[in-house]
Amino acid sequence: MDPVLSISTAFALFTVIALVLLQRRRYRIRQVGELALLPTRIVNPRLYAKFKTIRAWQLEVKNPVQACTWAREARGSRFQSDLAVPVPISGCGRQCKCEYQPIVETRKRKRRTDPIDRLQMNLGEVKEANRRRNRGRRKSDKWKGDNR
Repeated sequence: MDPVLSISTAFALFTVIALVLLQRRRYRIRQVGELALLPTRIVNPRLYAKFKTIRAWQLEVKNPVQACTWAREARGSRFQSDLAVPVPISGCGRQCKCEYQPIVETRKRKRRTDPIDRLQMNLGEVKEANRRRNRGRRKSDKWKGDNR
């Protein structure tokens, strides 16, 4: 067989395979969005702070028995990207199976009542107390029984 023909056939086959893989990646990115660019196991969410659809990161502990004390206490907790602690922490060891799962934003607008959104919208800390002093200006708001 001619070596030029075999080289050109191999090159054409390689090109077709590369194009198919590129199309599959583009299709996945269109379907899933920027989450398609995330690896399967995330140990440092600070690297993915630029993703806009990820609202927070939840710590998942695969094996709580072998996990360190901090991981057992923080299991299921949600962190913002800049506040998340990269795992494994010092003293945990190689047996650490902790990872972060992204919490995805599906709402169109931010909500003022959500503590995470309040910090992003610079609305301050969440205050549980009712700040209203007066009940209202209507006559029915000041009604105290039978006297009208």
